Amino acid sequence: MKKIIFSVAVLTAGMMLTSCNQDLLDIEQKATSSTDNFYKTDADAESAVTAMYATYIGEIGGTEGIWNAYIMGLNYSSDDVFAAGGDINDHADFRILNEMRYDPSSGPIGTLYNHIYKSIYSANLVINYFGETADTPVKRQAVAEAKVMRAWAHMLAAQVYYQPPIVDHLILDDKPTNAESQKAIFDFCVKDCEEAMGDLPERKGQSDKEGAWRVTKGFAQFVAGKAALFAGDNAKAASLLKPLVESSNYALVPGERFRDLFHIEGDGCEEKIFEFNYSTNTAIGGTWGGSIQRGRWMVANVLNWRGDDIKGGGKSPLICSTGGWGGGSINQDFAHKMLANDGDSYRRKATFLTSDEFFYDEKLCGWRSDATKKTRAEKEFDPERGITKSAGSFSRSDVMEVKMMCHPNDVDLSVGDNCNNTNLCIARLGEAYLLYAEACLASGNSSEALKYVNKIQQRAGSKTISSSVDLQTIQDEKQYELWFEGCRWFDIVRWGIAKQCYDKVLDNIPLQWDEYFQSGGTKPHKLVYKIHHPFADAGIKLEFVAGKHEYWPIPQTVIEVNDQMHQVRGWAN
Repeated sequence: MKKIIFSVAVLTAGMMLTSCNQDLLDIEQKATSSTDNFYKTDADAESAVTAMYATYIGEIGGTEGIWNAYIMGLNYSSDDVFAAGGDINDHADFRILNEMRYDPSSGPIGTLYNHIYKSIYSANLVINYFGETADTPVKRQAVAEAKVMRAWAHMLAAQVYYQPPIVDHLILDDKPTNAESQKAIFDFCVKDCEEAMGDLPERKGQSDKEGAWRVTKGFAQFVAGKAALFAGDNAKAASLLKPLVESSNYALVPGERFRDLFHIEGDGCEEKIFEFNYSTNTAIGGTWGGSIQRGRWMVANVLNWRGDDIKGGGKSPLICSTGGWGGGSINQDFAHKMLANDGDSYRRKATFLTSDEFFYDEKLCGWRSDATKKTRAEKEFDPERGITKSAGSFSRSDVMEVKMMCHPNDVDLSVGDNCNNTNLCIARLGEAYLLYAEACLASGNSSEALKYVNKIQQRAGSKTISSSVDLQTIQDEKQYELWFEGCRWFDIVRWGIAKQCYDKVLDNIPLQWDEYFQSGGTKPHKLVYKIHHPFADAGIKLEFVAGKHEYWPIPQTVIEVNDQMHQVRGWAN
């Protein structure tokens, strides 16, 4: 069966891995090419792998309009995040993930599944056409990069869905089937990465930005180690992660630069193991001048504070790049727990601000009226700052998250103030340290586990530095370190504590007020909140069902078109 492929110029038109040879991205499209005369040379291999990266960036890092299924889906399924927004009806298509109200027909369920398997297809193209004929180092490296990206996508699929298919070849006339088990998928990921490592380069030192934007041996070690941990093979995970955490090619950024990890200043820095390298392409036409081709167009709006609720429409706080819609709010119980543990740490202040910091700290937030309101007393009764919504800001408490907000430096104003240019981090050393610590602890090496937990705590500037380590310590540190980085949901499922975590938060919704506006200007600015139970008040019971809600169902559309796939666990009924 002869297949026709489009030139790489088409595949990379929107979002591109700019670290690859730029000449490969500037190919003029002349015609389509047959597989009989493509996939032959080193240049073909470079073009094919560049197209693969472009597919991953577009499918996983791209936008659904205002949403991104990967960013929102993974984090809105966590117990320490509120979907938030304007009110209980806002952002309903994604807030269902936050409230356990989804089913196999829900949009995000099918969208992310399709993105994952389209990405796997792009990797399989490289592996299929070069795997048997990789007779040069360039071709072998291309196949190795594709295997690691395929492994990462399968690992993601197995974390999100239960027994999704292993697709280790190009699908022609056959149909994918449910995997034998979750472990079988994770073992497949480990095998792919181990086979790839010998043909992958090391990162060329801590200043090598391209080494963070393209698959290296370090990323293969990360994926293999994480997959082994999820497979329950702790000793294997520790052995795979050990050379990565000990490598001189990576380092934790200093505590004072922790916030940079989530903003453009940290792109390609020494802590990044792998990230999607976004670039703005202003040459693309369309209604919005090509800005919708950006990786996170309007996700900036979703994750910035609710402009309608803030004096000045959301741009009075100087930390904001654009007026926001108030999604991705931090759960107040977790925030208070982190504040008690971290105090004034670099990590905590890069994750959320206290009420006092939000209103009065010019360095951490800042308001436009700071130009005229200089003293604390002037700021306390300043009518040009604060939360104005008389009904209360939905799903917000006495803290304000800042970690994933789009800051002014993150945007390219040539395409608008809501296009976040910050690269999307897939793997960083902070997570690798905690994965390694957990694997070491579980395999009997508690001293090594403590060593790497302490490295994380000391970099954070936390006031709590552990003298011993147990699983609870690691669970807490992972939550502090990696809030809204797509890890929490998978971890609490893997640790077997998902139901108890969700039962504490479902339908416990805070409403936030500013005492200054609530009192008619007689009290200083201060954030206060009250917990509400809107679903219970409406006679609706939100519930996490054990044996069902740990994973999303296989999308209904997949079941309908493929009679070899079926629902499993609680979704089978």
